[in-house]
Amino acid sequence: MRLLPAMPLLLLALLALGGCNRTSYDTPEKAYKSFLQAVQRGDEKAAYAVLSQPTQEALKARAQAAADASAGAVKADPVAFFFANVPPPADVTEVTLSSQEGDVAKVSVVFSNGKSQVRMVREPTGWKIDLTQSLQQP
Repeated sequence: MRLLPAMPLLLLALLALGGCNRTSYDTPEKAYKSFLQAVQRGDEKAAYAVLSQPTQEALKARAQAAADASAGAVKADPVAFFFANVPPPADVTEVTLSSQEGDVAKVSVVFSNGKSQVRMVREPTGWKIDLTQSLQQP
């Protein structure tokens, strides 16, 4: 019976701890910052998870094509393929929302050596980075 009063405190502590590791994709800026933090930590799988489904599908296709062309010498791993072919982001000094229309937004990313616009899309799991247009270019 003495454990009963402590149960609500224990439950609150567990809920608080469970929320600490959640990644937030509820705004385009937070999603991009989550991607950036994952890249900085070297957590490629977490960073890859912030990419849109169409982007992930395009990367899977490219990774498979590279594996097929190499006669199996290269593994068809889209995560490794993406991070081997994309340089890490330069020092980011600012991430702001520059436009949003429905489920499509653009964030302005200011680097130590310039500025870029990143297309974001809202999916059922939250905002994601969408690179499908740049992946279609040769």
